[in-house]
Amino acid sequence: MGDGWAMAAEATRGAVLLRRLRELAAPRGGVFTTGQASELGVGYEVIRSQIAAGRWTRLHEGVYLMGNMRPGETSARWSALLASGDGAVLSHRTAAEIYGIRHRAPGSQVHVSIPATRVEVPVPGARVRRSRLLPGKSTTYKGWPITTAADTVLDLIAELRSPHDVVALLTDACRSKAVTAEEILKAMGRRKRQRYRQLVKDVLADVVGGLESLLEHKYLVRVERPHGLPYGRRQVKAEAHGVPIREDVEYDEFETVVELDGRLGHEGSGRHRDRRRDNASTVGKKATLRYGHADLEEPCHAAMEVATVLTHHGWTGQIKRCGSRCRATS
Repeated sequence: MGDGWAMAAEATRGAVLLRRLRELAAPRGGVFTTGQASELGVGYEVIRSQIAAGRWTRLHEGVYLMGNMRPGETSARWSALLASGDGAVLSHRTAAEIYGIRHRAPGSQVHVSIPATRVEVPVPGARVRRSRLLPGKSTTYKGWPITTAADTVLDLIAELRSPHDVVALLTDACRSKAVTAEEILKAMGRRKRQRYRQLVKDVLADVVGGLESLLEHKYLVRVERPHGLPYGRRQVKAEAHGVPIREDVEYDEFETVVELDGRLGHEGSGRHRDRRRDNASTVGKKATLRYGHADLEEPCHAAMEVATVLTHHGWTGQIKRCGSRCRATS
């Protein structure tokens, strides 16, 4: 009788401990460590028996998953963090995915950063980097230990290969609302070294002026600015048949609008919105010019078209040559 009560009490205690461990692991996709289990009173012999019974899965050294299925996105991220050790935070592409700055690539690695004072530990399925800026550039976002949005952008820029990609990332980041131009500049000021530093400053200055996309930047630096065209207002709020719209570039004084249409946002219902916007401009006696990426591969031709329309609407300036091979004045 006494032995039976003791066994029952022990079983009840074990069930309580396992429930507490499940509660701890649940927000992390069912992932926990040997150390966390031990702190709750769950010994390694219990973990080993659960694995042998096919109920739990060993993911990394000292890191386990409650379940025997392939880990999902949350489980994979937490297992990489816990396997990377003290001070580990999500960073680079994984952090950008969480902030909504970049979309997740199927089968992509989990990107983790650890303090530079620590030794890098290989973690299967993850890319672990050492950072001199940790822990200063880390924060918590949606429950994740993670680099700040501004530092995430700068970390990604340091690994990009072309200025074109830098512009695209900066405009995407600021458009996502996860981070502002001012926050990125402030974070860059805390860094002794930063790749593309001057380009980042120049692009963010344009972002503050209203620029929102790679195509808008291309128009500004290839068409408008080098050819001496007047500076247009960016992302101007307007109305089309009572519906709020935004015009990419508006030359108010000369009743001319330039719409810059990348593929994103101008398909399906976006096409209807574009037509409605253009029609509203025409009804309002504004001239509308529309350019895509391919059009701006011939920036001098686009500059001539814009200059011609602006002149018809009262511009008295002169188009400038952007270089020795410029055909804008021919």
